[in-house]
Amino acid sequence: MALKTLELDLGALEVGALQTYATGWYRNTVTGQYYYYDASTNQWYVYTAGLLYALGYMNPAPKTVSLSPGDKLKITISFQYRGPAITGVLSRWAIGVYGALGFTEKVWATPTIDIPANLTSTPVTVTKEVTLQLPATGVGTDWNDIYVKMWGGTPDIGGSEQSPAQLFGYENALEIIGVQVSITDFKILDFVKV
Repeated sequence: MALKTLELDLGALEVGALQTYATGWYRNTVTGQYYYYDASTNQWYVYTAGLLYALGYMNPAPKTVSLSPGDKLKITISFQYRGPAITGVLSRWAIGVYGALGFTEKVWATPTIDIPANLTSTPVTVTKEVTLQLPATGVGTDWNDIYVKMWGGTPDIGGSEQSPAQLFGYENALEIIGVQVSITDFKILDFVKV
């Protein structure tokens, strides 16, 4: 397969946006970075250390939430939508560990989502939420990443569980506390004759 020159701002690409790129390898002429584009899923991948990572999949978290074992985390997603009503969109919401080998899910939920029709030319904001609960024991301090993915439905939004139509996550979104012993500021507070 021929190598193509990549002359676009990848930050401006939107999942589901109209694409005019063929499946294949691309190279950013400014940075020299290699990318792979899969036209069947409309997904860009970045080539790093011999592996392909989905571009735009994991992002730096805008905030950090502290959780202890047994605590609950409510995740809310939003997206702009125009089109017919969609029923039975499959989804997976997860807390876990993101690393060199991908995302290792530790806690997850798999609800189906229905999207109401919007037959106007103006997109509407759709929000959905799911609450995940950490187990009471066995929680790792590295369980600090979250993601949500969607695929399927009727009519089909595309994708599959392994290559979802929509996928977004945050790295370092959680701080797991109360798992390891932490003693700080140890001192004698006072001493008096009694």
